[in-house]
Amino acid sequence: MAMVILTWFVAVILAGIALLVHMWREAHLHHIVSEEVEVPNLPSSFDGSKILYLSDIHKRKLKKNDLEHLRNQMDWVIIGGDVAEKGISWPIVRHNMSLLSYIAPVYTVYGNHDKRAGTVHLERIFRDTGVQLLQDSTTYLRKGKSKLCLVGVDYRSRRGDSLLAELDTKDCKIAIVHDPIEALHLNGPVDLILSGHTHGGQLVFPGFGPVFLNKAYRSVSSGWFSLKKDGNDTEQEGKMLVSKGYGTNHLPFRLCCPAEMHIITLRMLSNKQPWSG
Repeated sequence: MAMVILTWFVAVILAGIALLVHMWREAHLHHIVSEEVEVPNLPSSFDGSKILYLSDIHKRKLKKNDLEHLRNQMDWVIIGGDVAEKGISWPIVRHNMSLLSYIAPVYTVYGNHDKRAGTVHLERIFRDTGVQLLQDSTTYLRKGKSKLCLVGVDYRSRRGDSLLAELDTKDCKIAIVHDPIEALHLNGPVDLILSGHTHGGQLVFPGFGPVFLNKAYRSVSSGWFSLKKDGNDTEQEGKMLVSKGYGTNHLPFRLCCPAEMHIITLRMLSNKQPWSG
């Protein structure tokens, strides 16, 4: 009897170790999700443009071998916030921003952990590495004579609607909003929103979902979502991507929710293949 108990005990311990190894590996995968997205109001000269999008890097150090092949292949790099966290080693952030700037022009917003980490340090790193911080501000991306507006909404800001209201209604608008709930509360029309914050739940248990994720975020934990308020909304034709993020929060583990970054190819609307979210 004692031998049976001991055998079961050892089996449970080994299974636990194997699960932790799997969760650690899932958190440190280099996984790129490549997809095309149809964007309302996209100028024809932007059709086929590519964005490398990543969010929630936290304290994970990017590897040059994973990314250097993307140099001159991407038009822009966009970060959805949380490039740092409190207590981080600042050389890691500087390394990450330098590497991303090597690939293509970089744009970012603040996430909640960035503000806890210290914006004074971050602003200096952004300035030194050429990363453009959009803190309740806008800039224009250009292709030939055409342009689209990139809007960066600061974390917990209330200026998102006023920023959108200042723009030409005919302009194609891409917004970076760290928190997807805040993004859904925007009233002005947006063609594409890039978001993060949720980490996809990070630990997702089969049959139960992301049990440690706040209930308010479970319906937008990760993936693509329509921005329509309801079925009668004819003004809002855009969509939102919520990334699972590339780093981890609190524990360096993931379960059924691998780390990811995205290559997004922008496409004009097609009547033959309309997007459905």
